[in-house]
Amino acid sequence: MKNRITIILVCFGFIVLLACADNGDKKKVSTGKATEPAAASPATEMLDYKTEGAKGVGPVTSFEHKPFDAQLANRGVELFVSKCAMCHGFDRTLVGPSLDGVIKRRTPEWIMNMMLDPATMLEKDPDAKALSKEFASPMISLGMQQEDARAILEYLRERNSATK
Repeated sequence: MKNRITIILVCFGFIVLLACADNGDKKKVSTGKATEPAAASPATEMLDYKTEGAKGVGPVTSFEHKPFDAQLANRGVELFVSKCAMCHGFDRTLVGPSLDGVIKRRTPEWIMNMMLDPATMLEKDPDAKALSKEFASPMISLGMQQEDARAILEYLRERNSATK
C-alpha cells in the first residue's frame, strides 16, 4: 500500500512538473517571436526590484541593481521549473504563495534569502513567519547557490514585468 501511494505521488508530481514546464516553454516561444525593436522595448520597461523594506535573514545582505539580463532570466526559467514550480505559480496559489507581483512586495535580498535558507528565514524573519502561517507546508531547502537564486530572481523580474 505504501509503495502504491509513493508511485501515485511521484506520477502526480511528474504531471505537474510537465504542465509547468509547458507554460515555461510557451513563454520562451512568445518571447522568441518578437522582433529586435520589440525585444529592446521590454528591457526599457522592465520593472525594478523593491528597494525599501526587510532584507530577511541570511547570506544576502545587499543587492546590486543591474539592467535586465535576458540570458540570466532564461537560466532562471529552467531553475524555476525544476525547483519552484511544484509549489509556486503566478496566476494561482499552489502549495506556496503566488509569485505574481513578488518583486513589488519583497526586496531582492529577502527573496534570495528565502530561496537560499528558508529554515532560517522561517525561524527568524517576522515576515516569513507570518507568511508560513497561511500555508500548510513550510518551504524546504532546495540546496541552491547564490547564482541560482539570482537567476530565478531575474526570471521573476521578467515574469512580473510581463504581468504589470
